[in-house]
Amino acid sequence: MNTKHLQPVIIIGMHRSGTTMLASLLEQLGLFIGVKKQENDESLFFFKLNDWLLRQANASWDNPHNFNFINTVFKERVLRVLKQHLKGMRRIEYLGFEKFLRYKDIRHVDFPWGWKDPRNTFTIDVWKDIFPHPKLLHIYRNPIDVANSARKREVEIQNNYKQNWKNTLKERFAFGKVFYQDSLRLQNIHEGIQLWKDYVQKAFSLEEEWKENILHIRYETFLDHPADTLEKIVRFIELPADPSSIYAVSKHVLSENNFTFIKDTSLQELYLQIQSEDIMHKLGYGDIINK
Repeated sequence: MNTKHLQPVIIIGMHRSGTTMLASLLEQLGLFIGVKKQENDESLFFFKLNDWLLRQANASWDNPHNFNFINTVFKERVLRVLKQHLKGMRRIEYLGFEKFLRYKDIRHVDFPWGWKDPRNTFTIDVWKDIFPHPKLLHIYRNPIDVANSARKREVEIQNNYKQNWKNTLKERFAFGKVFYQDSLRLQNIHEGIQLWKDYVQKAFSLEEEWKENILHIRYETFLDHPADTLEKIVRFIELPADPSSIYAVSKHVLSENNFTFIKDTSLQELYLQIQSEDIMHKLGYGDIINK
């Protein structure tokens, strides 16, 4: 591997599809994904920048459609901002203090690195002008489990909401986001399935441009064959990890998360409604349950 100004590993994929699992496993094998991270292993630095990018296009993670219409002028303006931050003081959020002192620009790191954020699926159209040769890892999961998991998460967020002084101030002055809910849209499981389609179709549309630099990973295959799948990923991103380490880390993959929807009759019925769609057959999800 060339150790001069290494290109990043960028993890993409629909939310609740295994991006956190993938990022965690690769971090254990030596991929640097940031010092300050959210609980789902998303680099706080890149999370903020991706969120900012989407908002400039009047888009969001759960309604990313507008980002498909970005033009040259838009890209030039946001690229100027991104480049400033990659070499600015806030890079300490990603690099940590020691690496912050050593590297004056995140683009100049000389070790295996990258970041995970489902938003990358759409914002890669901007990041590619900064990092022209990254390794893209796209992990996808069946839509019923994804949409159901997203819905459960939204219900949990709603039920755990607590009124505090910060939220009271936001309400009083009508500014900032009060997190009553993260995504009203995903409380509807049908909307969750549609958003899954948006993410998956966008990710597979990148094949023509990225060719050998994108790897698609089926979540269920990963659970069935964790060691083999992880080894394939490690070799693809050229991460210097030995077979024994790969095998040890792969033991953390939990196979019981495979096709959880088949235990629920209502979710089975939902699956049967979309079973015959082309995208289901393309991804190998067309015959999970026989009609």
